[in-house]
Amino acid sequence: MAASAQVVALSVLGASRGRALSAPVLVGAAEILGVSGNAMRVALSRLTSSGELVMEGRGRYALSEERLRAVAHVRTYRTGFAARVAWNGAFLGVLTADLPRKNAALVSRRENALELSGFRVFRHGVWARPDNLEGGRVAVASHLARLGLDEAADVVGLTLDTAQVKQLEKAWKVAVDAARAGALVERVEKFMASMDEKPLPKVAAQSFWLGDEVLRFLARDPLLPPSMADPAPRKALARAMEQLDERAYAVWAGLLEELER
Repeated sequence: MAASAQVVALSVLGASRGRALSAPVLVGAAEILGVSGNAMRVALSRLTSSGELVMEGRGRYALSEERLRAVAHVRTYRTGFAARVAWNGAFLGVLTADLPRKNAALVSRRENALELSGFRVFRHGVWARPDNLEGGRVAVASHLARLGLDEAADVVGLTLDTAQVKQLEKAWKVAVDAARAGALVERVEKFMASMDEKPLPKVAAQSFWLGDEVLRFLARDPLLPPSMADPAPRKALARAMEQLDERAYAVWAGLLEELER
């Protein structure tokens, strides 16, 4: 799988479970993943200059606080970022019409925070999701803030009529997501069955990219009520990912230890 050195650097550090890694280790990991050492060195310099990485003692790199918050969201893949509770038919909305749109990076961060939290565009300037998560509006608003939503954004309660609910439901591709979750479970199970037959560097690379794909998919699960989306496909994929996560981490831990020497 082709990927930029910056993406690889952020992904490797995101998967390191809080460990700061040295440049030689990150270069070695990049080479396992098909990225040149020179490209990784340039990426580390640029990511540090942009503030996405920070230096910790003796030339070791770690993710910035903002990046760590995004990783924390992804690492909630087992359950999602909040527990689902019984749904009474109410919705939450985020009002964005009056927020600035000239800064492309700001808009991208805003929309990413909303999508990661299960919101979809209802109409111009209004994003919505079911109010079915533990802690309600306050908890969801706090999570949005951690992901980078503008401080000026209003998170409000919404009441939608039947026609409006049907309109909004189309924004979540429930059938497509369920089918993809099932396909990913099959791929994970097939890969794990073959891990012992492959050389460690190949297992490391393949497990890394497959795990990254699964985590990105699970991170965008909107955590809809069961009446809108059957939670079973997501739960099955999370269980498969948990097994892959532990086995792949063991492989990578050994390789990173060798690279540290």
